[in-house]
Amino acid sequence: MPRIYTRTGDSGETFCIALGSRVPKDHPLISFLGDLDEANSFVGLARSMLKDGPQDTLDRDLAWIQSLLFRVGYTVTGFASVSEKDVEYLERMIDRYMEGVKLNIFILPYGDPVASATHVARSVVRRAERSLVAAIRKGLEVNKRELLLKVVNRLSDALFAIAVKRSLEKGLLEEAPRARPMG
Repeated sequence: MPRIYTRTGDSGETFCIALGSRVPKDHPLISFLGDLDEANSFVGLARSMLKDGPQDTLDRDLAWIQSLLFRVGYTVTGFASVSEKDVEYLERMIDRYMEGVKLNIFILPYGDPVASATHVARSVVRRAERSLVAAIRKGLEVNKRELLLKVVNRLSDALFAIAVKRSLEKGLLEEAPRARPMG
């Protein structure tokens, strides 16, 4: 039986393909890749809660997003896997989910379990974006960095649009944050 453990990370370091060397596990690029992995897991959680199954449009969109998250990671490691077409596709997806939705207030991230998991994925993608910016600010050469920044930014918007639309489709009104404590 193949082992999945290598013991090479026991010292708190890992190999970074993008840099071609071992780095601490809290290195900005490793943090970025970890954030992508976490977001991907939450998108997978949202998919697992769908009742309609793989033929559902939402499931197909979420599966595409999971693939995109992997492709963003590949791009960071030097294997260019994203393009402007991904940005355009995300923008069309956002427009499709936001069609007819009117938001005039900030909303609390909430809804049915699928929407809630999607909101969590969105917030993790925002963290990934901050990790990517931190890596760039530290002077690290990041493959296709301008494109990656656009893709990650649009991706969090797409997840937001999906979560909002899902909540509204389930008859759950979006809640505004309260300005003052109750009572």
